[in-house]
Amino acid sequence: MAATAMAATVALLGTAAPALAAQQDKQPEKRPAKAAAVNDLARTPYQGWNTYYGLGASFTEQTIKDEADAIVSRGLKAAGYNYVWLDGGWWSGTRDASGNITVSSSQWPDGMKAVADYIHSLGLKAGIYTDSGINGCGGTDQGSYGHYQQDVNQFAGWGYDAVKVDFCGAEQQGLDPAVAYGQFSDALTHNSSHRPMLFNICNPFVPSTGAAPGRSAYDSYKFGPTTGNSWRTDTDVGFSHNVVFSDVLRNLDDDAKHPEAAGPGHWNDPDYVAPELGMTPDEAQAQFSMWSVVAAPLIIGSDVKSLSASTISMLTNREVLAVDQDRLGVQGTAISTKGDTQVWTKPLSNGDKAVALFNRGTTSHVISTTAAQAGLPQASDYALRDVWKHTTTETAGVISATVAPHSAVLLRVSRNGGASASPSTTLTPLDVTAAAQAAKSLVLPGSPFLATADFTDNGRRPLKDVSLAVDAPTGWTVTALGRPREAELGTGGKVRGKWRITPPPGTEPATDVLTVSAAYSSSADGPHRVSEKSTASQTSSVQVPVAPPSGIGALSHHPWLDAGSGYLVPRVDHDGAGGGPLVMNGTTYPEGIGVASPSTVDFYVGGNCSTLTGTVGIDDSADFDPSGGTAGFQILGDGVKLYDSGPVTRTATHALSVNLGSAKVISLVVSDGGDGGYNDRTDWGGMRITCGAPAATVPAGPWPHYVAPGDESASATSTDDAYPVSNAVDGQVTTQWHSRSAPASDPPPIALTVDLKSARTVTGLTYQPRLDGDSTGTITGYTVEVSSDGTNYRPAAPAGTWPQDALLKSVQIAPVQARYVRLTAISAANGSASAAEIAVAVHPAG
Repeated sequence: MAATAMAATVALLGTAAPALAAQQDKQPEKRPAKAAAVNDLARTPYQGWNTYYGLGASFTEQTIKDEADAIVSRGLKAAGYNYVWLDGGWWSGTRDASGNITVSSSQWPDGMKAVADYIHSLGLKAGIYTDSGINGCGGTDQGSYGHYQQDVNQFAGWGYDAVKVDFCGAEQQGLDPAVAYGQFSDALTHNSSHRPMLFNICNPFVPSTGAAPGRSAYDSYKFGPTTGNSWRTDTDVGFSHNVVFSDVLRNLDDDAKHPEAAGPGHWNDPDYVAPELGMTPDEAQAQFSMWSVVAAPLIIGSDVKSLSASTISMLTNREVLAVDQDRLGVQGTAISTKGDTQVWTKPLSNGDKAVALFNRGTTSHVISTTAAQAGLPQASDYALRDVWKHTTTETAGVISATVAPHSAVLLRVSRNGGASASPSTTLTPLDVTAAAQAAKSLVLPGSPFLATADFTDNGRRPLKDVSLAVDAPTGWTVTALGRPREAELGTGGKVRGKWRITPPPGTEPATDVLTVSAAYSSSADGPHRVSEKSTASQTSSVQVPVAPPSGIGALSHHPWLDAGSGYLVPRVDHDGAGGGPLVMNGTTYPEGIGVASPSTVDFYVGGNCSTLTGTVGIDDSADFDPSGGTAGFQILGDGVKLYDSGPVTRTATHALSVNLGSAKVISLVVSDGGDGGYNDRTDWGGMRITCGAPAATVPAGPWPHYVAPGDESASATSTDDAYPVSNAVDGQVTTQWHSRSAPASDPPPIALTVDLKSARTVTGLTYQPRLDGDSTGTITGYTVEVSSDGTNYRPAAPAGTWPQDALLKSVQIAPVQARYVRLTAISAANGSASAAEIAVAVHPAG
């Protein structure tokens, strides 16, 4: 069900691939007893594609044909994705005099049967959608209540092979899910065409979205196994075109509560996989890994035509699919949870175990278990097959890896069979002694910090000539402390490296990468013991913040270190929902931040600020629906609570004045108030911060020095009249420059040039993307050039890429004399370019 449709409904309510070959000494695992399936379909979790997340409710006959063609041409059909599923939007609720469904001739010129026939002609199966109530998630009369058998017979007559049945109208009517879905299941079984039809039960309502106790998605496991082929175990993982990792984690946790309900023919359904719709590539791969471990149906929610080649490669990884499609049909479970890290295991039909090392947190972690803890019998050695990297190593029993933030390492673990493989090793990421800690470790220009890393041999054979080294950005100094090397490491042996690292004065604010690497050699068992040289590496992110704020000003206008905002995006000086002004109880706040719960926004203040004042509350935009709209607000200083609002409802705002003490990082935190995040549109209104003198003291200070607004001007190769290029250098993050976008747009490359009015020693550049919640124009690929005469330009730094987010970005430039600095957008979001602010760093002496 569409999350947006769910919001509207709550308002309406007033409330295949083959598994790897088995080793001969493995014994198949005995299949546990399972509940009888409702039919002979989906003996392994079904795979396919659905319209909702990638297309929303806007699609036509030609759209579906194009997507079906892409499923075939891009290799998804060959990988087992065979259901092409029409979700809400195919029908507006009209019927003829006999009660049969009628559809738009402009949307479906050849009719619904022709669509199914086309899908079948490609060797695929067709799926369709309805609601179990009178109304549907999309609007009035878009459900099948009172027409269950009639509609099923019509679907079957058209040739559809699967039906997804939502619960929006049924929730409105107060129907019992078990009864309504049982009746629909009977209708499918007795369809007049005797057509086998897969049944996806989709009650996505949970208590926080209005479901009565005992009637929510959390309860579908009780009747689902004998009623349908799958049942939703939670609400949606996001909205159309916007899937968020926190919702994926929530759905995984609730899906995991009843693994006993899943098995061949009947599966827990945690919702769709949806890469490239809001999650990072690592997050999307982690979702795909964990969905495979829990034996979830794999329905792609993204627009297949637009997916990158790397994402298609991920979705068609046959070794990962073999874990999901294993014929034993056992849902994997978590065997350990420590903080943000988890170990999950899943028994496979040939005796192997799938082991997922899952990092839910925002920093890298070493995650470990053993073969015995994973449920494997004693053996002389074990083979660890990394099904993403397609590499195999051997271990004496330890299963360990360094796992990046929001990522999963997925292994297939076998008894014996590892004798010819290289030993398994673990290299930790650098452990940094940071100047301050936010989502990333903060390091300061001109200030040294310490970093350590450990390298361990997990294999049966010794490692020789082990050495560790660190690589840092250009200009940073790295000094080894001690001698990070060992002549030989045996099983369980460890070597530790320690380094002093210093970013140079003037380092631009940015997220920077440090890489620790290990070099070593090993030899295989057997008569031909050939020495093999190997390397391993791990990356760590550290963040150089902007200089602390000074004087008295709007906190919202100071660049944040990081910002999260529940199901919405954080917006500066606007509400997080629609981008309107911040309004609480009828009072408008010109400055502040609009977010949705849960949310954390971090700022570096460097111990330079004393007081934060403002007003918090629920934005008046929440009044479209009386449901939800409760939250809690906290302010943390270096992780210590400095302020707690307690429960906040829309009835009153809360004024605050907080002593910041010596805090280096302050965090604005919003919780859901204990009733879920629905409609929690929250505002940090009028946040004013009082700070000391500028930390970027010149000429001796370590912070970069920027040309002041007014001492520069700008021009661009394309400018929208409503968003002039002068906005990019006015010192205001709430204004923006935008390239021409209507009625005709100018595609990249698009250049913006800053004229410094005279020759200066240029040392860097910062780029602040727009902060109004829209990513359009955010520059993702760039070049930076300089010129003395405005005509002849030369590169000032290597071409690069930036992530498509609203965080401050920068380019470090080796000092060069120039009057003109040109930033060229080679690629940008939605084919245009924009900037809230561009600042050029120069040597303070000129």
